[in-house]
Amino acid sequence: MISTDDIATDVYRILMNSPVAGMISGIIGYFRYDYTKEDIIIVPHTMTGSSSIRYGQINVNIHVPDQRMLIDKKETYVPFRKRLIAIRKEVATILKKHYNGNEGYSWTVEAMDPAIREQNHNEHFMSVILDITVRSKNV
Repeated sequence: MISTDDIATDVYRILMNSPVAGMISGIIGYFRYDYTKEDIIIVPHTMTGSSSIRYGQINVNIHVPDQRMLIDKKETYVPFRKRLIAIRKEVATILKKHYNGNEGYSWTVEAMDPAIREQNHNEHFMSVILDITVRSKNV
């Protein structure tokens, strides 16, 4: 039975073979290692349903370090919104729709989250949320 972990490998392959791989300073992967770089992290979520149609979700998180600024002579960090939005737009365009007839699944971009602060780090991330549908071929 196919899972979101299996489908995440297809998301990874598509992103790695796209222009977005060369536009970020960090990695495309499943875990964060270096919070000083721009990374795209693929996060598979739970599949639901047990019949011939099942549903799932994969979040593609775009992480970008905040910009350091001096405001009233105090150092502060602000989201690098322009960069976050540019990368998110490219990721959403690349992953807009996908259908894999051999494995029986498809996805669409369901939503895109605004910038969220990464706790304990000077960075923000935005998500491109993929809505997954799996159709069993054995029914």
